[in-house]
Parts: sequence; structure tokens; C-alpha cells
Amino acid sequence: MSEMTSPDPEGLDGVRMTWNVWPKTKLEASKCVIPIAASISPIRPHPDIPTLPYAPLRCKTCITILNSFCRVDFTAKLWICPFCFQRNHFPHHYAMISESNVPAELYPQFTTVEYSLSGPNPDSASPFLPPVFLFVLDTCVIEEELGFSKSALKQAIGLLPENALVGFISFGTQVQVHELGFQDLSKVYVFRGTKDISKEEVLDQLGLSAAGQRGAAGYPKGVQNGFSNLGVNRFLLSASDCEYALDSLLDELQTDQWPVQPGNRALRCTGVALNIAAGLLGACLPGTGARIIALVGGPCTEGPGTVKVLILIIDF
Repeated sequence: MSEMTSPDPEGLDGVRMTWNVWPKTKLEASKCVIPIAASISPIRPHPDIPTLPYAPLRCKTCITILNSFCRVDFTAKLWICPFCFQRNHFPHHYAMISESNVPAELYPQFTTVEYSLSGPNPDSASPFLPPVFLFVLDTCVIEEELGFSKSALKQAIGLLPENALVGFISFGTQVQVHELGFQDLSKVYVFRGTKDISKEEVLDQLGLSAAGQRGAAGYPKGVQNGFSNLGVNRFLLSASDCEYALDSLLDELQTDQWPVQPGNRALRCTGVALNIAAGLLGACLPGTGARIIALVGGPCTEGPGTVKVLILIIDF
């Protein structure tokens, strides 16, 4: 009986809730000791997820992808976005769509699908973008663990496609954003791990705001690596261009040198590091899918996201 109850709690969509029952009233919600939240794994592999050999169909207003929750008018050949309620017409190659002939993304059992893109989308004005990987490395570990992490990271970069864009952030008590596009010397931007930094502050300090990009010196204008955004050329480089520089950077990288009081954990600002990583990708590649790969050696002990543990000792 136990094998039939919940063999796959995350299901096809890779979603797990802190509560399996949603509270119906504010009073019931206030009695929840654990906050209501969802853990979502959008890239979680599952044998029942179909792979579609064509590009997704996006809403022209909010770029939502056509899915099984959209309302479809088969007569007028249009679909309504469930988020912004924008009415979108189907392109010409969806002309045969009907109630008995729908694409796989409209099947109710396929709430999660994967797309296999082998070239540019003919129905999209945006170019076909390469995959993006931003590595976030924790240095609050012992020397042996850091050596294993650096070795694994070097191996991963060597296995990436040559055109894949790669970025690197290291963190411990503070966060270091490494500018891979500055070839003359190693250039690093340091952020305090105790401060909850807003996206605007991150962009301003990295020189990715409108004023910062106008004042950036030493970088040629125009399109580079297929992108017009200056931040892409500074913090994200193709794997073939940055492999040597990143290998040298990792060889010089040391464990976090911030002093730790006896009996305490190292000060690890994981929350700030991930916040900066998300802001960096949002500024360099807005509206583009990317993956943040965080190599973390322990719980967050400083800044936003700090894990606090209460230990009760009872004597009998």
C-alpha cells in the first residue's frame, strides 16, 4: 500500500508544496506554523515529459508560452494568455488545429513539456541564443573540498558547447563577481554579505545601469558575440574564450580567509550571492533562459536567507 500512495511526490511538474492542503480562510492560513511555499524544479528530468521538436509559441505581451491552461478559440484560431489575457493568433503552421487535433502542449496531462531547438525560431524576431551558465562557488569550505569543487567546475566547463556563455561568482563572507571579459588583469567586484542588496544597486555597482554603461571605458561599442548588451561581453563569455582565463582564476582561488570564532560556523552569504547572480543575468540577458549552478558547502549563516537552528536540551 505504501508503494502506491506517493511514489513520485514532485510529479511531472517537479513541484512540492510545504502543505498538501491549501487553507480556505485567513484564519486557517494564520495557524500554519510553516509558511505556504512551493519548491519548483523546472529542469527536473522525468520519463513522461514529452520533447517537442519545434520552438514554443509565446504571448506577444508577456511572452508566456502556450500551455494547457490557455483558453483556445478553434474557430477564430487564437488563444488567450492565462496571465495577461492577451488574445494571440496562431501562426500559419497551426492552421490545422481543431478540438480533435491539438498540439502536445495543449494536452491536459502535459502540463510540463520540453522543446528541442536546433535552429532559430522563424516566428520570433529574437535571434537563437546559446545556452547560458552562471557558476556560483562557495569558498567557506576546507581546502580539500574546494579543490574537488574547482576540479569539477573545470571539467564541467570543458564539456560545455563552445558557444555557451559562462559567468563566474565566488562567495564566502563576501561576494566576488569576476569580470571575465577584462583580459588585462583579474577584475573583481566585491559585495558585502550582510546587506540585502536591491537589483538597482547591483546593476549600478557593476556598471550595468544606463548611466554605468554610458560611462564604461575600455570596451568597444556595437555588437559582440551576437549581443549588443555591454554586460554580456564583460561578465559572460563563450566557453571557448574564457576557458583558459577561468582555469587560471580557479587555480588562484583560495578558501575564505575571514576569521571564524571557535565553535561557530563560517559566515556564508548564500542568499546575497544568489540574489546578485539573478540580477546579473536579468541585466545581461533579459527575457532569456539561463541556469545558475551553485556549489554550496553548507547552510547560509549571514545576510538574507540565514538559517537559524534552535536546539533544546532537556535534562531528566
